[in-house]
This record gives sequence, C-alpha cells and structure tokens, in this order.
Amino acid sequence: MGVDATALQRRLEEVLPPEQISVEPRVLQSNSEDYAWFSNVLDEVLDGCRADAVAWPHDEQQLAGLLAAAYDLRVPVTIRGGGTGNYGQCVPLNGGLVINTMRMNRVLEVGDGYARVQAGVKLVDLDRAAQPTGQEIRIYPSTYLTATVAGFVCGGSGGIGSISHGMLVDGNVLAATVYPVDADPQPHTVGGAGLLLYIHAFGTTGVLSDVTVPLAPLRTWEQAVFSFPDILRCHAFCMELLDDASIDKRLLSTVEPGVARYFSRARVPFATDRTSALLMVGEGQVDRVAALAARHGGTLDTHLPRDSKVRLSDFTWNHTTAWAKKADPSVTYLQAMFDAERFEEQMRAIKAAYGDEFQMHGEYARWGGGPFVGSLPLVQYKGREHLSAMIEFMEGIGVSIANPHTYVLEEGSRTDNSAELAVEKRRNDPAGLLNPGKLAAAGRPDGEQQALAKESSMGLARVRRSLSDLNV
Repeated sequence: MGVDATALQRRLEEVLPPEQISVEPRVLQSNSEDYAWFSNVLDEVLDGCRADAVAWPHDEQQLAGLLAAAYDLRVPVTIRGGGTGNYGQCVPLNGGLVINTMRMNRVLEVGDGYARVQAGVKLVDLDRAAQPTGQEIRIYPSTYLTATVAGFVCGGSGGIGSISHGMLVDGNVLAATVYPVDADPQPHTVGGAGLLLYIHAFGTTGVLSDVTVPLAPLRTWEQAVFSFPDILRCHAFCMELLDDASIDKRLLSTVEPGVARYFSRARVPFATDRTSALLMVGEGQVDRVAALAARHGGTLDTHLPRDSKVRLSDFTWNHTTAWAKKADPSVTYLQAMFDAERFEEQMRAIKAAYGDEFQMHGEYARWGGGPFVGSLPLVQYKGREHLSAMIEFMEGIGVSIANPHTYVLEEGSRTDNSAELAVEKRRNDPAGLLNPGKLAAAGRPDGEQQALAKESSMGLARVRRSLSDLNV
C-alpha cells in the first residue's frame, strides 16, 4: 500500500506539535528496527523496511488523534516500545506511521498486588515505583532496563520470574486499555481470557494505551553461578530445584561452555570447560542449593555480594544471543521446548547429529502450572536450508520449535488461536492498517477465516480452562 509521505506529515502536524514528529531519515531508520538481526534470515528479509514518519504521543488523546489520522489516510500503523523484540514485530513492512510510545511513561497507580501503567513505562521504572510500597514486578525480560511494559506484553512470552510465576499468559497481565484504529478511536478495557488476543500478538489486534500487571511482595534475592560436568547432570539438578517449592527462585538458566565463552567481557568468571547454571534464589538459600547441586556433581563457582551491580539476568534469555551475535555474526539461535522426561534422549540425538554446531542454553520456568524446559540454543548459521533441516530434525525427535526466523506470528509462535486473533483484529482494525503482514490469518477470505475460527477456538478454550485452573 502506497503512502503519501507529504500528506501524512501534514496530517500529523494537525495532531501533534512539530517536536513530536520526525521524518528525518536517521530517525526513521532507528525507529524501524528491532533486534531481528539476531536472525541472519530476518536481517536480510527485513532490510530496507522503513517508516515514512515517526510520532511520539504523550497521552491517550494524542494517541487517539494519531490513530484517527492514520485511518483517515489509510496509512499503515506500527506501534513501538523499546524496540527490544527479536522477530521484527515493530518493523514496518509497508512503511507508514510508527507510533513510539516511550513518552507515554506515567505510572498511573500502584495498588495492593497490582500496578497500572501507561504503555511506554519501562520495566525498570515500574519496579522502582513498586519497591517503596514493599512490592516488585513478578516477571520481566532480560532487557529490563530498556523494554516497556506494553512492549513486553505484546511481544514477549516469559522471562526472569517465570520459574515461580509462569509465563505472561499465566495471569501475569490483569487488564489492558485498547484503542482501535478507526475514524473515532474509543478505548475499551480487556481483562481475563480476552487478554489472550493481545499477549504476544505483535500488536496486530489493537493498540494498548495502558496495562495492569500483578505485583509480588518485595524480596531480597541472591545471585550465584554453579557449574556441572555436563549439560545432562546440570539438567537433572535444574529439574530437582524446579520441583523444590521450599526454595524461592527467580531465575534458573543454563549455558554450555560454548555459550559461556561469549561472556568473556563479563565481570563473572564463568567456567570454560563445564556447564554453568545461573541462579537467583531467596536470601539465605544459596547453601541449600549448593548441597543439592553437589548431589549432581555441581560446585558453587560464584556467589555475588548482595550489593553487586552485576545482574546475572544480563546473561540469560535472549541477552545470551546478543552476547554471541556481537562476538560472532555467523552465530544465530533457535527457540525450543524440550520434553522434560526425554531431555537426555533428545540432547544426545542433537549432539550426535550436530555436535558443536549446537550449544545449549536452557531456561527453566513454569507454564500453565507445569514445568517448562525452554531453550534458546546457539547454532551456526549455514544458510536457510541447513537451518530448516535442523528445525525439522529437532521437531522429529519431539523438541517443539517456535521459529524465530520469521516475522509472521503463526509461523513463529505456532499459535492455535490465529483465526480468533484475526476476528479481534477486524473489530479493532477494520481497514487492516495495524502492523499489516504480521498476522497471516488476517489475509484469509471470510469463509476460510470462520472455519478456522471454529477450530482455533478449541485451542483458546483449552488455554482459558488452564487459566481458570490457575484462578486467573
């Protein structure tokens, strides 16, 4: 869809003061990128995608004005937070208007067990606002210092804290205010199971202006690194720790030596020949963890002081990929979910097939109340065919892959409610302007969409039941 950049700029100037709008090429470029360069495939495919204008609303009235202007001109709209996503979620495939929400950054309310914030509030700033009340955020991405709350909700899935509190869909979003893209955008509030149509939907189904998230009681956390002879014994330790409810946990991440070697500039001496486990546990509990680790051949390598400025979370989740990519551009990654009961079998098969091309990085969490053995392994990029063959091999041995080398929601997330997402998108985005190209189901004919909706609603119903079981 073509964009008349001059008409767009003129219309935007009717809504915002000039200092809140930019068409400067350098600014357009920086606001049209995210961390999709983690993928060698996306880095190539998304090259050249650039907005025609960027706008920074300060409040909901300005946001609504921008959405109405875009609808009037039929200009594509891409919503942006901190830009820390990895799949091209905030890359404008068809140009148009990028709305940067970073100046919508007010903490609206901190209550008993919850906080309501504008879309552009950073996770770190929400945490700082909660702590004087004796509370803290429950889960957050490794990009804690830069990611926004709404960006995490719309583009993420889990993070630090998920080992105790589960993933975003496990009750870690309580409500959101949503604006449509139409002639007169009027907000509505979404809660409960309705949030499943916005969490990790790449901002395709509606524009979030504020989000309400739960808070947890403030804790003192200790950080430690243990090392093990190999990944299998480290996994056995992790599963036992995951199941031990008497030990408070915020982070449990594992890296093989081939991953830890990319942390050479870190102020933590990671083992060079052993698999490391990075932990955040409750105050005074490291000694108990050490006793458990010893049963699996583990040793306590580093116990950081409580006043340390080092965050072990900087070496976990997709921060791990960032360390590796900056050191070696030929490295890329996958997103995988292992079968906890078949982990040894699956890992041995992968190592037999790919050897050192595959370096394990695991994240242990809970999802739907059960154990989640996730992984963001580092792999050598040898072309798209080789990457596709590796994915096919892993799925063939029962390892589920969420492909991070595509910007299409269904292809990466393997969501089973895509048709319902498309219905919600149509309700909030009748002209199909909101982040077009990211939700494949939105382009299907009505009849096919309706047929798929019946099928996909069964999957959504299963998630709703699991949420109900969790009292969400």
